[in-house]
Amino acid sequence: MTVKGMRLDTHCPGCGTVGLDYTVLDLDLPFFGGALQLLFECESCGFRHSDFMIGSTREPTRHVYEVTEADDMMVRVVRSTSGTVRIPELGVLIEPGPASDAYVSNIEGVLVRVEGVLQQLLHDAETPDQKEACEERLDELQRAKEGKLPFTFILDDPFGNSVVVHEAARKEPIPADEAAELKTGTYTLEMQEKVPRTGMEPGPN
Repeated sequence: MTVKGMRLDTHCPGCGTVGLDYTVLDLDLPFFGGALQLLFECESCGFRHSDFMIGSTREPTRHVYEVTEADDMMVRVVRSTSGTVRIPELGVLIEPGPASDAYVSNIEGVLVRVEGVLQQLLHDAETPDQKEACEERLDELQRAKEGKLPFTFILDDPFGNSVVVHEAARKEPIPADEAAELKTGTYTLEMQEKVPRTGMEPGPN
């Protein structure tokens, strides 16, 4: 891994102080080759922002991985700030925004992020029905993490900077009309209606 750093004479988005540390890391992703991780950090307030740039493609790209067992939880996921995650069977939609941060994780790590949101929703639930709905989703997430509930993990990126790093992941272009509808920039996570798993890639929500 090669690290390159510099100080930028620009205002920090967090505190307004002039001076951001800018670091570029060269990454080698199996099955995808070279990539760059971009890091912006402020010593004054601790602001931190990261993103990724994949060198192999810049076209709108979709990666699809069929999760069928517990070992699939370890499949690596590189999500840039322009990446959208969909898990139709669990009703999960994670969209990017201006404040979203890129990350390298795995499929289980993505589910843990969703679990955290559901735990907060459960804590804030005002009615028995809301509480029951959250508990049902949390139970399904646990079963999914244990490999007992197969699902389809879909990662879309209109800029081609997000990947599912596994040889069994399907990589395909996103039609221009679908790519134009994708969000690219504040971080949102939305729990949608669940779509039964059919063994075929579901269409866009």
